[in-house]
Amino acid sequence: MSNNICLPSHNVRFNRGRRLKAFLIVLLVWGIVSLLHYLPEAQWFIVGLTAILTLQTLKMLMAKPLVEESANDDYLTTVTILVAAKNESEVLSQLVYSLFELNYPASHLDVWIIDDGSTDETAQCLQELQNKFTGLQVHKRESKGGKSGALNAVFPFTRGEIVLVCDADAQLPANFLQQTVPLFQNNTVGAVQVRKVITNSEVNFVTGCQQLEMNCDCFLQIHRIAAGGMAELRGNGMLLRRTLLEKCNGWNEDSVTDDLDLTFKLYLAGAEIKFTTMTYVEEEGVTSWKQLWHQRNRWAEGGYQRYLDYFPEILTLSWTKEIDLLLFFLLQFLLPIGLIPDLLWTIFYSHHPVLLPLQTLLGFILTIAFIVGLYKFQNLRGWALLWATIQGSLYMLHWIPVMIVSTLRLCVQPKQLNWIKTKHYGQNFPGDQKSC
Repeated sequence: MSNNICLPSHNVRFNRGRRLKAFLIVLLVWGIVSLLHYLPEAQWFIVGLTAILTLQTLKMLMAKPLVEESANDDYLTTVTILVAAKNESEVLSQLVYSLFELNYPASHLDVWIIDDGSTDETAQCLQELQNKFTGLQVHKRESKGGKSGALNAVFPFTRGEIVLVCDADAQLPANFLQQTVPLFQNNTVGAVQVRKVITNSEVNFVTGCQQLEMNCDCFLQIHRIAAGGMAELRGNGMLLRRTLLEKCNGWNEDSVTDDLDLTFKLYLAGAEIKFTTMTYVEEEGVTSWKQLWHQRNRWAEGGYQRYLDYFPEILTLSWTKEIDLLLFFLLQFLLPIGLIPDLLWTIFYSHHPVLLPLQTLLGFILTIAFIVGLYKFQNLRGWALLWATIQGSLYMLHWIPVMIVSTLRLCVQPKQLNWIKTKHYGQNFPGDQKSC
């Protein structure tokens, strides 16, 4: 085990370069869209691009994922479990009970909770939990560098060959490690992400749609891998190979999304990421549109940052991963910002929207992903499936303003690490058995 982990530091020139790249990309996208309106004969470019991306889309949607087989229970290695917690007294007891009820030898568990500058009753709660669970280790620190900083702070003291990262509101089934750790017997696997389940999906429309979105994402992840593309880490319920974490110098404290940033770092290090549906991690969804807006802006900003930070290095990946990246970068990040000039030209000059073919392609991908994802992972059928697909598709429209605002903010503002705390409420257990 090596304790010589190199922690990233804030670099003013680096962040200025990030803003410059974002600004130039926006100008390029706006320029191309305006040119296509000004020279209608050049609109064959969008038709040709859409045709190429449609071929990749069909390849992805029709790819047959490998059948997941039951894991080999005989494989055993030490697992470090890391949880960064800031003002999480409402949910920590539920998580800790869940962790120590895992069907895995206690001698091979290395459990750490990082008290990341909490100001509520988190410290007292952790003290009570340590009295109940002697294997629970707590690292207290002043909050700096967000979740990445918390994970980097404790990583040198851990001993597991596999590192499991969970959020404070996570709940794991008892066989979680039995279903995931053996996947690392394949030496090419650098990380494993499990599917996510929203525990409070019945609360309201917002939480219910987040569950629909998770199932849609699950389908896309599986089929991207099957087509030779990339999977993405989702922060909660992700397992990482220690040697690769050390090779990647830990988590990037200069990113607002540690998981998405680490995804690119792992692929550039030559590893593969596996997405498994054989088990899952439960988490709470945000319960209001305001919370959703803050959360998704952070996701969008961090997702975009990694393209700026790792370009042109990401062009060294295999061609199957490159075209997969092109498809999702264009449809997810560039298309929304391109809608601004497209709409203005359409309104003021009565033109036809030139980006309509790409919008149609994105709508097709999401519709298929919702239908199949909800059919497989939420067991919906008939009219219930149709209605949920319509709901999910309408709900996903919130990503358009989110992407536009996040992209424009990257062009003009310095690095943003203003974390908006997501309030977790926990679940009610009988009596006080699992309460701090």
